[in-house]
Amino acid sequence: MDRWRAAFPRLITMPKFEMESTRDAGSAYVERRKMRRIRMIVELTHNLISSDMTVSHREARCLVDCARKAILELDPDFTERYERIVRPHFERVLASRWPGEESLADCRCDLIN
Repeated sequence: MDRWRAAFPRLITMPKFEMESTRDAGSAYVERRKMRRIRMIVELTHNLISSDMTVSHREARCLVDCARKAILELDPDFTERYERIVRPHFERVLASRWPGEESLADCRCDLIN
């Protein structure tokens, strides 16, 4: 243990909150973390609407709307990428599960309990 203290004295004694505060908002760490969270939101929503047979079309559309809001709240600059990549993905999933139903463009969703 003394060997590690000699080699990394600041790393071993520095508290976690101090390490976190050294990262600025535009750092690569923060960007990767945001992208992981966005990916997780998309995957979770996709899994819910494609595999949970108890979810109705209206609920699925509301889940997609809530996912969009969460993603854009996390990263407002993601709007263009959302419209170009994520939205068509969700539209394909909804169309394959509920063929003939209306698209996301007409979605007026209140939160569902």
